[in-house]
Amino acid sequence: GKEVGINVETDVSKYLAEIQKQSGIADPDKFQQYIREQSGQTFEDFKNEWRNNYLKQRVIRQEVGGRLTVPRAELEKYYNENKQKYMRDDRVFLREIVISTEGKDEAGVAAAEKKARDLAARAKKGEKFHELARANSESATREQWGELGGVTREQVDSKIAEIIFNADRNFVTDPIRVPAGFVILKVEERHKAGLASFEEVEQEIMNEMIQPKFPTEVREYLTKLRQESFLEIKPGYTDSAAAPGKSTAWTDPAQLKPETVTKEEVLQQTRSRRLLWMIPIPGTSTPVAKPGTSVSK
Repeated sequence: GKEVGINVETDVSKYLAEIQKQSGIADPDKFQQYIREQSGQTFEDFKNEWRNNYLKQRVIRQEVGGRLTVPRAELEKYYNENKQKYMRDDRVFLREIVISTEGKDEAGVAAAEKKARDLAARAKKGEKFHELARANSESATREQWGELGGVTREQVDSKIAEIIFNADRNFVTDPIRVPAGFVILKVEERHKAGLASFEEVEQEIMNEMIQPKFPTEVREYLTKLRQESFLEIKPGYTDSAAAPGKSTAWTDPAQLKPETVTKEEVLQQTRSRRLLWMIPIPGTSTPVAKPGTSVSK
């Protein structure tokens, strides 16, 4: 990640800030203790784990996904040959953030509403909705980064349907009062009834055509990294992803035998490598090599 100029410190800081805000612990020392209790790790280990997670995701996305592409002509050909796949129902794809009011008194409900309004405002200003959902939502969909999937008009309350089915992609609602609390919805995608246009499904087709290639491309990329790296696998372990021709045999440093060499031996080796066939140009003291010989330092 560092070699290709990727920096994820902002992502890590935002993630930790969201956890701290959700925990309601302002004191840094107490928050670190909270992380230790919840994760079973030291605060630095927890932070490093998430740093590595973000780095891995970004490296793979940039170094593998960013280089996979399909010519537009092939995409159009696939679309024309598979139009039946792109016949759509009237459907909206959503993510949600739920702030619960269950078991809360009037003051608790007011605090929940304020939290929901703050989150909606942040999402509308451009913060990543899925990250806000992962850090703040009090619904089971939190584990899926707030993803609800596609819904039809018949599957949602008529008042909510009126809002989301008349909205554009990336639209974020204000907090909506529901029996369990407040819900904020984001329109991830909109499928209108009928055949989707090529432009509407171009990225979908691209993903569909690239997906079978992705595991192979990732494996080739990881193999390349392995070939360029120093690896040793201890006895008793098997390298299930070994790169062809790459030795990972473990050598116990304690069993290595030291080798010594004297200064005189080094000088002798240097003299023996000198070109004994060098001759001077007449009238000068500059040596040149005879034709057909090679010169090295």
